[in-house]
Amino acid sequence: MHEVSSDKPSAQANAVEIETLAAAGQFSIFAIRVWSSAAKQRMPIEHALGRFFNDFRCGPALPLFDECMALLAVSAIRKVEIGCCPSNMFVVADEDILLRCFAALERGTTDKAEKIIGEVIISPLTKTFCRSALLYVQHLSDAGLAFTRPVNLSVVNT
Repeated sequence: MHEVSSDKPSAQANAVEIETLAAAGQFSIFAIRVWSSAAKQRMPIEHALGRFFNDFRCGPALPLFDECMALLAVSAIRKVEIGCCPSNMFVVADEDILLRCFAALERGTTDKAEKIIGEVIISPLTKTFCRSALLYVQHLSDAGLAFTRPVNLSVVNT
């Protein structure tokens, strides 16, 4: 994985600012970036992210997240770019792929999630990735973190 340390928006990810993401998206971008840095430094993942996951009541999701990231790292079909934390305020295109995969799993569209992650990893491992990612997404949901924002509708009488 390759860290991108630019504060310029990624054209491929439509210049999405991290702060505009739903809670699970913000949580996951931070975790992805810390995981990437920790892996380069050979730092134990529990040391790098354990407290962060526990603070959000997502401790059981950490091994699943680690498994997803490890699968991504060893089965990527090309160099995967990850934003540098915290200097990049925008979602990098490959981070966007992960977020779209997680969101598709949250919506129950596993086939779509497999197709999305298939843009980055070898096809024989897309199902394996999505099995772990689904459990990760479910743990985040149980902790009140969603990838899609709730739609607020109101009735207007005219």
